[in-house]
Amino acid sequence: MLKKIRIQVKLDVRKDAWNWWDACNKISHGVDWRKRIDDNLSKKIHGKTKQEAMHFLLPYLKDYYKRNKKDLDKALYEANELFRKKANAACKLMEEITRYPIYRNNFTCFFTTFPRCPYNYKKGYIWLAAPRPAKIYLGIFLHELLHFQFYAYYRNKPQIKKLSLAQSEFLKEALTVILNHEFSQYLYQKDRGYELHQKLRKELENFWKKYKDFPRLVDYGASILIKKKM
Repeated sequence: MLKKIRIQVKLDVRKDAWNWWDACNKISHGVDWRKRIDDNLSKKIHGKTKQEAMHFLLPYLKDYYKRNKKDLDKALYEANELFRKKANAACKLMEEITRYPIYRNNFTCFFTTFPRCPYNYKKGYIWLAAPRPAKIYLGIFLHELLHFQFYAYYRNKPQIKKLSLAQSEFLKEALTVILNHEFSQYLYQKDRGYELHQKLRKELENFWKKYKDFPRLVDYGASILIKKKM
């Protein structure tokens, strides 16, 4: 039986600033994140140590929060209400799909003003790009929650252990294509994934439509990656 899932959405300037700094100094899933913001901003962050970047980011973000307080407060309220009303039903469905309990019963979501939504599996943290329409946030949460379920219950399965770390991460990202079929009532927009994973996502989607069996889907995806050496 699903335990009540507690999700809090917060605004934490240091968590937001970390995302700006980390994103501007990282390329992941084929994306150079610093290109998602204005060059004049990225130049003040890229190549800087975390401490150096914070000297710029903390005052910059505090000023942004002050100027956009009304919109951010509204988004926070609406996001928390959305999770309060719909998260438990969505998590129950996630348990049914993945065949395992939700790996923890409390999560913290941090608003971030950078257009990237990272996560911390061990702490149950998820960053939500804001301010945006509140109904988008449940889809982001479910995308990351499916990652978390994969980490908790599948990455040590025999077939997955045959993969390299990069292959395992590739599969983890591609698996979210099933959200478009089983969780559509909770999504504001389709889960599109990254360009890098589109071919595998299509193959997984076709398999899912036929069998709707998540453990088999994971093994199938792993077999494709092993065979094609992706």
